[in-house]
Amino acid sequence: MIIYKSRRNITKIMIIDVLLLLSLVTLTYGKILSECEAMKELQRGGISRSFISNWICLMKNESGMDTQLITGPKAASNYYYGIFQISSGKWCTRGRVGGICNKRCEDFANDDIQDDIICAKTISNMDGFKAWNEWTKKCKNKPLPNIRHCTRRRSIT
Repeated sequence: MIIYKSRRNITKIMIIDVLLLLSLVTLTYGKILSECEAMKELQRGGISRSFISNWICLMKNESGMDTQLITGPKAASNYYYGIFQISSGKWCTRGRVGGICNKRCEDFANDDIQDDIICAKTISNMDGFKAWNEWTKKCKNKPLPNIRHCTRRRSIT
């Protein structure tokens, strides 16, 4: 009987451990923005409407629209952060404020993308969209996302 109870307790503990692990895995994923949510954030960040489709294409292909994505290390031990996959090699510094954008890289890996947009605009102003390999491969001279549906107002009937 004692063995049965301890096996039962072990099973309960294992189930609790699995549930805790699943909740931690869920917490590690950032918010995946829709095209319309991204458009609103980009407009709020001062991106011209005529370039929003390029920015959304870039975001989709660099990060899958995941606000908290961190990848790397890649070339020269660089890590890449957030929805724009901003490089720790030039634009930000891991663990402390620094880089051309004068930010901690980790600050780009959260659901608030306004600081990401500011840095991405700096990158774009200095190097253009060609600074992002995925934009060059998958967006340049290719069909861009159609965001017209994002601005339609639904009629109330």
